[in-house]
Amino acid sequence: MIPYLLNRAMWIAIVAGLIGAVMALNTYDQDVAQAEREVYCQGVATWLVEESRGIRPEHRTGHPDYDEIAAEHCPGLWPAGYDQRQLAQQ
Repeated sequence: MIPYLLNRAMWIAIVAGLIGAVMALNTYDQDVAQAEREVYCQGVATWLVEESRGIRPEHRTGHPDYDEIAAEHCPGLWPAGYDQRQLAQQ
């Protein structure tokens, strides 16, 4: 009976360890994704600032919102209700 209980306790510990490892990796993945979004937002902000200064597109150091996610993932980049696609319509 004791070997059975020890074996069961060992398997419970292994499963708990695996669950903990998966949770830690998930947190790491979320941190990496957030860092990537911040870099993307910085590039879009740089592009917009240089655009407002009249710098030609081929000389700008940032990048446009080519993934069209800045409105959702970059808070404070545009005023509320602003649609970046309005620029293409004008």
